Amino acid sequence: MRNKYNLLATSVALLVSSSVFAQGEAKEKSWYDKINVSGYVDVFYMYTANNVEGAKRDASGTFNTQNKQFGVSAAALDLQKLADKDSPWGFRTVFQNGQNNVYQEAPYNQTNSTVNMNMLQQAYVSFYFPVLKGLTVDMGKMATHIGYELLETKDNPVYTIGYIFFNTIPFINTGARANLAVSDKLNLGFYLYNSVGGTGSDITAYNNANVSTYRDGVNKNKAVGTQVSYDIISDKLKVTWNTLYGVDVTYARPSNADYWMNEVYGTPINAKRASYQNDYWMINNVILNFTPNDKTLISLDYTQGDKSGAAATLTDPTTQVDIDGTGTTKVSLTRDDSNAKRTYKTYGLWFRYKFTDKWALAGRYERIDDSRNGGPLGVSNNTAGRHDLQYMGSLGYNTTKYYLGSAQTFTITPTYYYGDNIIIKVDFRRDQAKGQVFTDEKGQPQTYQNGVTLGIVATF
Repeated sequence: MRNKYNLLATSVALLVSSSVFAQGEAKEKSWYDKINVSGYVDVFYMYTANNVEGAKRDASGTFNTQNKQFGVSAAALDLQKLADKDSPWGFRTVFQNGQNNVYQEAPYNQTNSTVNMNMLQQAYVSFYFPVLKGLTVDMGKMATHIGYELLETKDNPVYTIGYIFFNTIPFINTGARANLAVSDKLNLGFYLYNSVGGTGSDITAYNNANVSTYRDGVNKNKAVGTQVSYDIISDKLKVTWNTLYGVDVTYARPSNADYWMNEVYGTPINAKRASYQNDYWMINNVILNFTPNDKTLISLDYTQGDKSGAAATLTDPTTQVDIDGTGTTKVSLTRDDSNAKRTYKTYGLWFRYKFTDKWALAGRYERIDDSRNGGPLGVSNNTAGRHDLQYMGSLGYNTTKYYLGSAQTFTITPTYYYGDNIIIKVDFRRDQAKGQVFTDEKGQPQTYQNGVTLGIVATF
């Protein structure tokens, strides 16, 4: 009997000590052990058959603008702690430098102590709530939820960024978002941003002492976005619908009556605050991803943008008038009414097929139709000058003579995976348009251009 009691006591002691030891192990695992550290270095060489070279900016290359030169697209360090059921708080910071920064958030050339937020590509805090399959709320600075292509070329099928992403979609937004996993197939997202145009999209007042150097949101109006994502066939067919709606102008578009009275009688045009009803920019984006097997990827993207009122007419290269007598508040006046609309539509197709673990072939076709946009999309998003859909003549970028409302790109990309950490892509790309918006190597206007870009990305 005594031996039985000794055996029982020993067993209890072992169980208690094991429990205490396990608890000690759990306590030893701190929050910083859950931080994931990753990053990449992205370098390239681009050769496009036009007359831009050296230090001259080749805007047709979208992010890659150093034609016939070597360049560093980006070097990034990503620190992230996911918010989940076991640890309901988290954060993410992405430190990035490189030539891409100027287009993600301008102006990069003012990297003093007050204007350097573009080196901090993303920074937000996260919270997890046990609602349905999980609700995650983020607040801070984050990459946009709109569009198929991503800022990181390593995550896109081809290397170069296309015209659709570069011209029709904001890159980075500051605000808050909530993503709810309703089921294993359905996810919903809600977004509240400072600006529909994206953080850093307006740089016109950086030297104005009365304007914040961190240019984001020109008024109190917030941009509202949504996302619906549904797995039609689990891990094979997925559809995503994104929207973004906002007002990035301070003053409304005057009516035709105001314009006529000003023109005929010189009657002053009274400034009115922009409204959600008339002076907005609305983006609709639908993405369809098809992955029938581990080797094959096919993706479709459709993006439509509607600009109304002042959001439509402020981008027109027409005469501007002073509407408040200060000389600083100007509105472009055309013969359109206050609810005038500008519309663009884009279509994109991507594919990738992995022959082996080392070799893959990818491609992209995209078409932009901005014939009803009132001007080239090259000036719609960023006043820093996205003129990649315009011909640059001797007097500067020509917005009317050669522009006929559409452009296309064709890209074929052989891809080689050198080990687990190096991705090598070679883009063979042809750009073409209805109008003569490109030049050849002698500087003569052409309807097309050809080029090749070697991109090498090291990931860790």
